[in-house]
Amino acid sequence: MKRWMGWMLMGSLAMGGAAIAQDAPGQKQPSEDRSGQKESGAQNGTDDTQGMFRMGEADAIDQGADVTDTTGGMQGTGGSGQQAQPAKPDAAGAKLMDEGLLPIPTTEQAYLEMLHHGNQKEVRLGQLAQQKGTSQGVKDFGARLVKDHQAADQKLLTYAQKKNLQLGEPKADDDFTKTMKNASEADLAKLQSLQGPAFDRAFLASMVGGHDANIAKVMAGQKQFASNAELKGLLDGLLPTMKAHRDEAYRLLGQEKPRQARTPPQTR
Repeated sequence: MKRWMGWMLMGSLAMGGAAIAQDAPGQKQPSEDRSGQKESGAQNGTDDTQGMFRMGEADAIDQGADVTDTTGGMQGTGGSGQQAQPAKPDAAGAKLMDEGLLPIPTTEQAYLEMLHHGNQKEVRLGQLAQQKGTSQGVKDFGARLVKDHQAADQKLLTYAQKKNLQLGEPKADDDFTKTMKNASEADLAKLQSLQGPAFDRAFLASMVGGHDANIAKVMAGQKQFASNAELKGLLDGLLPTMKAHRDEAYRLLGQEKPRQARTPPQTR
């Protein structure tokens, strides 16, 4: 009987030692499969360290803490983890941007097509403001946009006709131009989706930013086509109207009431 109990004690000690050995560093854990890989070792193309960084990042930022990127700058949400690269203008466009202007087409026809398209868009936005605007100020501003840009476009078309130029749709033949075109179309789609005071605020904010950009394009044209007296005169006459539109949008935006602050949910 004593010999049998001795064998039982030795067996228990042996099993306990095996369990300790499995918990030792470098040893397989019970969650590992037969191929030697951990079941949770790779999820959505990232390892556990990357996943923990992403989950904790938002909380750390909310608390004002510095966040250290331990993933080597590749914070994907699965898949390849590659981030989209920004579209950049060519050297001439980059030089204009350094001067506070924006890239413009180098040929006269392409530049006129850009202006023609811009006038047409402002007319559409002005009509949209008259239809969806809540405040009378926004509606009146929309009517002014339609009137002024229709007049400006008529002058532009008359000039193009004298030069025997047929103005078509502007060509987006590089990544930077395509990006700007997509952003403009997305802005229009957003405004078409909004209504009420939310539309008024978004519309006026778009008018401030949009006219800033268009003013920079006109000023770039004044510089690029300075030797063309007739075209430069057309641009000289357009610029004050655009600046007045921008200032009016900024003034109206300042009169808008701020959005109601979100209140935290009530706790019991």
